[in-house]
Amino acid sequence: MKLYPEMFISPWHLIVLVLVIIAFIGLIMGGYDRKTVLRCTGISAIVFYCLLTIPVGLVTQNYMYTEETMIQEMDRNFEERADLVVSPDDYVIAHVGAYKRNEYANILVYVGNYHETESFSGQISVLLKDMDGNEVFTTTYDDVSLAPGQKIEVEKTSTSQPMELTVTTLERIPNKMGMRSLVYGAI
Repeated sequence: MKLYPEMFISPWHLIVLVLVIIAFIGLIMGGYDRKTVLRCTGISAIVFYCLLTIPVGLVTQNYMYTEETMIQEMDRNFEERADLVVSPDDYVIAHVGAYKRNEYANILVYVGNYHETESFSGQISVLLKDMDGNEVFTTTYDDVSLAPGQKIEVEKTSTSQPMELTVTTLERIPNKMGMRSLVYGAI
């Protein structure tokens, strides 16, 4: 299990602060002495923090690991195609990944702009086929805007079809000059 800072400090941890304040006020209203109030408030803060951090950590770890894996794969795909880059549009890469969940597979679509100075604004079409060549997933993302170096998740969906050896097709259609280019990748 990989640990991320978001697992330990998140907006959800404000719940701990609220619960500690409630415990503090309850102890004061209960007429306990100062030493008992401070000791019990400190213990309740530790207990509440641990009880909240476990579920938040499990959810966050899964999300952060998936995002990290998708971006690493997208980076690897771009590096493999770096010698084919001839125009600013060739710096835009999409990566489709499938993560098996019981009998379903979660399909994630990430898009990244690898150009250092040019931003991308346009339409991105993605076609996903299964092992038999059947269309599993096809969609077009309109008005996608990416700053230089930006990498984002554009969609998360699920399917019950097998996801081994599937092929993705990315078609980028920039708003400027109507240029088109194709990139093929595999998940």
